[in-house]
Amino acid sequence: MRKCIDFLKQSPIITGVIGVVVAVGGMKILSAGDGDLLKMFALRVLLFLSTCVFIYLISREKAFENCHTTTGYVVKWEILTLFYPIVMLPVNFILGKSPAVNWLIQLILSVIVCLFVGLYEEAVFRVLINDAILYKFRNSKHVFVWIAIVSSFVFGAVHVITPSIFSSPLAFGTAMLKIIQTGLYGFCLLIMYWKTRNILGIALAHAIYDGLTVVPGAILNDTSDIGSADMYVNSGSTGMILYMVLIVVIGVAAAIIWRKVGREIDFDEIRKAW
Repeated sequence: MRKCIDFLKQSPIITGVIGVVVAVGGMKILSAGDGDLLKMFALRVLLFLSTCVFIYLISREKAFENCHTTTGYVVKWEILTLFYPIVMLPVNFILGKSPAVNWLIQLILSVIVCLFVGLYEEAVFRVLINDAILYKFRNSKHVFVWIAIVSSFVFGAVHVITPSIFSSPLAFGTAMLKIIQTGLYGFCLLIMYWKTRNILGIALAHAIYDGLTVVPGAILNDTSDIGSADMYVNSGSTGMILYMVLIVVIGVAAAIIWRKVGREIDFDEIRKAW
């Protein structure tokens, strides 16, 4: 066991790949998106904790040192990415069902679930992937470009990969657009992670984004597809138009965040200090 742990400590890419496979495989195999909020909460907690173990093997305690700082700074800039869920918030309530009898419990539970979804997904798709690649290739000239590409693509693909996207060219095309849109959102969070190395900050920003969509459904007792890939992909022509618009909207947000925050990042210092 000790030799295995030492090997993982010395092999960040292998550790990172194993960590992502465990996290994503656990979510898919255990049906973490079947709409059961309690099950979603329990699985995300377990997957988040297991991911923290892999992160620690790569980065040690340094990965968690800034969890108490710059959280407000991260959330402030990530407000730029909230245009669509804010616009859809009243629509979800207007078009939804009647409130559930136990709506207050559903509200509290859905907020907690969103927080741990944020923690789990940011730990896997931002922190683990970033640190694994950085610790292996920190001296590479284009290491941060590769981190951005891999992190954003994996984050987007995991959200939409389901057999239904291969049912028609239209479904596949809309899924690819959704990957780009989700990947751009992930890139915004990655910029903030590079700037602050604050897992809690990017997780909270992520939780707010998810909460604007998940909470109305929970209150209105409509959680049947929360967390599933089918929830994220509208495979019709309407979905294709919607994702094209969202790519532009989030692309603008990403450009602003990069210009105002990304350009201030000292990447040479990250290579040395991380």
